[in-house]
Amino acid sequence: MTHDGGRGALTDGSVLYRVDAGIAFVCLNRPAVHNALSPLSVRALAAAWQSIALDRHVRVAILHGAGDSFCSGRDLRATDLGFGARAGPDGSLPANDEWASRPGEPRRINYVPPPTLHKPVIAAIHGPALGGGLELALNCDIRLAAPDARFGLPEVTRGVVPGSGGMYWLPRLIGTGLAMEMLLTGRIIDAAEAMAMRMVNRVVARDELLPAAEALARRIVELPPLAVQAVKETVWRTMGAGVEEGLRVGEHQNRVLQMTRDAAEGATAFEEKRAPRYEGR
Repeated sequence: MTHDGGRGALTDGSVLYRVDAGIAFVCLNRPAVHNALSPLSVRALAAAWQSIALDRHVRVAILHGAGDSFCSGRDLRATDLGFGARAGPDGSLPANDEWASRPGEPRRINYVPPPTLHKPVIAAIHGPALGGGLELALNCDIRLAAPDARFGLPEVTRGVVPGSGGMYWLPRLIGTGLAMEMLLTGRIIDAAEAMAMRMVNRVVARDELLPAAEALARRIVELPPLAVQAVKETVWRTMGAGVEEGLRVGEHQNRVLQMTRDAAEGATAFEEKRAPRYEGR
């Protein structure tokens, strides 16, 4: 099914969304243009993350691409830097595109998983993941890649910089020196180098990529959802914190979780030597 792109308007099918057994599948679906991000696909992605956040049946999400690519970034022919529709030759914007940013304005919509989304997102990457496409993957929690995956942030070669988290996440994942080399040159790397840099968790055969992501997602679905969300929230909140604050936040999360039914169920199931039945309460 296609996801509602916001305000009741159906998308053009550029993003597909479905939920199965606690897993939300978000599929970039513009294979003819390497899943480049159009204004409609940006709206649909933003709406998908909101749906995942609000749907208590969803425990984890998988982001992947149709065809031969993950995502080649912004569709330069149709989308401006703020991810609204491109202005006309006279600088006018479409009257119905409330998401378009005028020059100098902050972006009015974003397409990457937001920092407030405490449910894990797994990126299954094959083919090009470039520019905004790589930033999509960097904002996910776990990245699996096929051997044909390619990664790069070429924005500097076009006179701009990555604006959706690339400059934040890349140094934290692979270290400052390697990140600066990629950011300053726009160099594109393959899956083997990305694995060596620890940009991706592992490389799996192309036909095993989505099954591997699903297997990982199913493992997460089996776990108590409040604890899973607390792990993600704590890691993200303490990313730049000092040791005292980081330890305090983690300890506070643990005290809160100790008051949940799931924590009691986990202890009881262990004592009774049976599989736990977690409810997210």
